[in-house]
Amino acid sequence: MRRIYLVRHGMPEFPGGEECCIGRTALPLSEEGLNQMRALKERFGTTDMEAPEIIYTSPLKQCVESAQILSGGRIPVIVIEDMREIDMGEWEGRSFSDIRTQYPEEYRRRGEDMAHFAPPGGESFIKCQNRAREVFEQIQRKTRGNVLLLSHAGFNRALISALEDRPLKDLMEISQEHGEVYAHEDCIFDGLITAAGLSSRMGDFKPLMKLGGESLLDRELDTLRAGGAREIVIVTGRRASEIRGAADSHSFEYPGMVTCLGSEPNDETNMFDSVCTGIRYFLEKLKTPEGKSLDGIFILPVDVPLFTRFTMELEKWAFEEGNGDVYCPRYGWITGYPILIRASVLKELLEYEGDKGLKGAYKHMRARVVRVDTIDLGAVTDADTKQDYKMLESYAKVRDIPNKLVCRELLAWFKIGEDTVKHCEAVAGLAVQMAEKCNEAGAALNPDLVYAGGLLHDVGKGSVDHAAAGGRILSMLAHRSVAEVVADHMDPPEEKMNAVNESMLVFLADKLMKGEQRVTIEERFAAKQARFRENPEALAALEGRYKKAKRAEALVFALTGDL
Repeated sequence: MRRIYLVRHGMPEFPGGEECCIGRTALPLSEEGLNQMRALKERFGTTDMEAPEIIYTSPLKQCVESAQILSGGRIPVIVIEDMREIDMGEWEGRSFSDIRTQYPEEYRRRGEDMAHFAPPGGESFIKCQNRAREVFEQIQRKTRGNVLLLSHAGFNRALISALEDRPLKDLMEISQEHGEVYAHEDCIFDGLITAAGLSSRMGDFKPLMKLGGESLLDRELDTLRAGGAREIVIVTGRRASEIRGAADSHSFEYPGMVTCLGSEPNDETNMFDSVCTGIRYFLEKLKTPEGKSLDGIFILPVDVPLFTRFTMELEKWAFEEGNGDVYCPRYGWITGYPILIRASVLKELLEYEGDKGLKGAYKHMRARVVRVDTIDLGAVTDADTKQDYKMLESYAKVRDIPNKLVCRELLAWFKIGEDTVKHCEAVAGLAVQMAEKCNEAGAALNPDLVYAGGLLHDVGKGSVDHAAAGGRILSMLAHRSVAEVVADHMDPPEEKMNAVNESMLVFLADKLMKGEQRVTIEERFAAKQARFRENPEALAALEGRYKKAKRAEALVFALTGDL
């Protein structure tokens, strides 16, 4: 396990000597700030703070100066633009007492709605958090050792809220003074794909067979990487040079992410032989500085190409929360892949001499096995035979847009309440009616996409930004087209407001339904307009969505002559 440190820059030299609202202003460090960073540097290498291997910093001067002190010229420093502080707009550079005096109502509303409020011309914390989350995940994916992120109070607090699953409204309860450190323990996972089999039952070479334009191997590499696997080992056998060529041509963030190990296949070769080849490699890696932080290995055969990042995230969560040795995804009563195995038990697995494969190995060592329930059918769908492969092809074609049964399974899985489900059904029904009328008038809309988008539009309900949360969930499950519609349903981007499309129809249908009751757009917005009448920022956002709804209504009416 490694640590990712979130550090707030040292105390800057405030103009006039009075602490003020600083977002995007570059300031030099004060003498106190310089001393804070020097003291922090002395902690590197101690028991409470191992030295980072790399420092990422905001581009503002107070952060760059802090990073240079911590680096001492020995630790690489990389500047990332998106690590800037939250944009304070018209409040920038003002004292807090001045803000309270000049903007009393805005200051009060900020306290009431910390997540969504944005100072005039500035940025909300929900937008800052989304930016921080994206930066963090990018750094997380491309690093292995201890890392230090040097940024600002708002950026760090928004990120810590996401890491700890705290509501953004409680953001100010997170204490981080200048020069303070927040340590996040982060598990490191690698991947192991066994591709040394003869593919005798398939009658073709499985790793390089195409499924929807991509090889089975490419699909697994993509998903493992998206799910956070740092290094992926492929154990090859027959046609090893072709697999190496396919891996080399794959698009990765850095060289050396994929390692191919040879294993000569024969009629006696089984998956566990290949697993043992990979285990030996990882046991050697654990002895190196690069491998010392390795916590677990995702293991799977090359013929389970449709598992999703969603299943990996569930396993990682269970791994980090529990004390098991082996984590197996389960759909219904069927166990699937990838299996996540704790690095600390790899040596014991290698000592197994029975003939029951990987499952026999971890049963023999009495490993603590944790079953991780998932709603990911791809995790239990493999391709041993041509008939299996045809089923994979069929599933790959329809997975992008889940059918009615799958949509209802998703709503049940995420425990969406009965009233919300009824509202979703009403929105889906109305959206499909409008889509059919539009198609009769010459449009080329996909009614299945409209229906799934309507039925799942509130699957993220309960999250601060439920549209974005729903989109992330569905994207991780590879329901990507529906994910886009769901992410758009609260406020479609401007480029989707010029012509009738699936996102627009689900957005409009949602604005024409209050619960299960069909209403006008005016009626739908009236209650919220009254609720936010003392909150100009929220009211302005609401007015923007109202105008978009009226534009969507006009476009549909112009095309169909009806609603």
